[in-house]
Amino acid sequence: SKVPYFGRNVGAVQTVSSVMDDVATKALPPIVNVSGKVNVNAFSPRDGKIDLSTINEIAPSLNAASRALTSAQKQLRHIDAGSLLLPLRGPVSTIQYKIESARSAASAGDLAARLMPTMLGQNETRRYLLLIQNNAETRATGGISGSFALITAKRGKLTMGRQGSNLDLKPFAKPVVQMTNDEKSVFTDQLVRDLRDSNVTPHFPRTGEITAAMARKSLGVTVDGVISVDPIALSQILGGTGPVTLADKTVLDQTNAVEMLLNTVYLRYQDNEKQDAVLESAARSIFDVIKAGTGQSRTIISGMVLAANENRLMLWSSHPDEQREIAPTGLSGVFSEDGGAKPHVGVYFGDGSSTKMEYYLDYSTLARSTRCLVGGAQAISTNTQLVSNAPTGLPLSVTGDGSFWPRGEMRIYAWLYAPHGGRFLSVRVDGVPQVITSARLRGRAETTVVLTIKPGEAHSITTTMISGRDQRDDGVFSTTPGVRPTLNDVPIPSACS
Repeated sequence: SKVPYFGRNVGAVQTVSSVMDDVATKALPPIVNVSGKVNVNAFSPRDGKIDLSTINEIAPSLNAASRALTSAQKQLRHIDAGSLLLPLRGPVSTIQYKIESARSAASAGDLAARLMPTMLGQNETRRYLLLIQNNAETRATGGISGSFALITAKRGKLTMGRQGSNLDLKPFAKPVVQMTNDEKSVFTDQLVRDLRDSNVTPHFPRTGEITAAMARKSLGVTVDGVISVDPIALSQILGGTGPVTLADKTVLDQTNAVEMLLNTVYLRYQDNEKQDAVLESAARSIFDVIKAGTGQSRTIISGMVLAANENRLMLWSSHPDEQREIAPTGLSGVFSEDGGAKPHVGVYFGDGSSTKMEYYLDYSTLARSTRCLVGGAQAISTNTQLVSNAPTGLPLSVTGDGSFWPRGEMRIYAWLYAPHGGRFLSVRVDGVPQVITSARLRGRAETTVVLTIKPGEAHSITTTMISGRDQRDDGVFSTTPGVRPTLNDVPIPSACS
């Protein structure tokens, strides 16, 4: 492999050969050993219960396969397939892709097999707070926590207990947890006093801590974790469960769930209690059909994976050992504190008018790395476009009564975050320079702009920033999951590569 011209090609062939031998001897045997038991049904409920004994039985084999495939993937990722001789490029790229796909699946199975028995009450009863976010009233992680439910897991058996809305979990007179200095620089203490504002922070583990404290103080329940989901995620799951019928006889399916739960319910019912009843009925109906195991398990899990990839399905555990395992996964909703060599950029939104108008809000952001700077920093720009598609004549149940903001208009907070160790150079709204605030969250520079968007109006937010030093890798752009399908954690091609 030291021959100058052919060296990298010979080395690549040797690496691929060695990797495939390792896969054949270390990864395939444990997979074959449990092939009759490892499928999505092993992780799915049947008649209200998940068989934990089967998961425990297959866990060692999944772990062995995951370790072997992870080792293989690490060896293969150092090969630049595009620089190889033409006959080798395609085959090597294909092997890299297939090994990475297998590693990802095995890793997910390994993690599930390690966490699920304990988290589903194998040793002691577990309790979880389920939050249903409402994207029609936007918050950083999606939307306000409009309704909640308590889930109990005991030896794999799942039950849904008390349900309620934010009207049942009223604002607290004093903070339920102490705010950090960073949080004080960005948010008001509504973050730690009001369920509706517990997710103005983009860091879901913090929302988990806050809402768990709220449940303890208001409901008298100590929860082992917090799960969050939004109606878009529910619609993706409904693709596998099939339709469900709600208490008001509405038939909810994959095609109408988003519109029904984020808009139609407010057009149809003016009364808060009736609105809440529909939302709670939807949560229970979907939970019941998943628990029964009557749907298509593979499609249900695929829907959950898609929801997690869009940051619509999130999980936090109050047990530190479990949370350490969850944190690196797509379920965590972690707001990156220090991405190492990856510059992380964020644009998040929050409603400031207490309405359900954001059902009519469309937005998108283009993030680009424009230059590689001295010291390995990158110059990055973002261009965010927002437009209101709201019609006229909407009822008070959607627009609000005008006490917070003129009816039909949106008041939007945009929280902008630079990479760790970086800073903003400029922020403009519709081309007009804005004052850059000096706030920080989890070590990242933050600045806030506030927009008023009337029906039919479009506005832009543009920024330029520099990352921290030695952040030469492709960046990551994250944003608030909206009503429409939203790509999240999108790669920003590096200008330093």
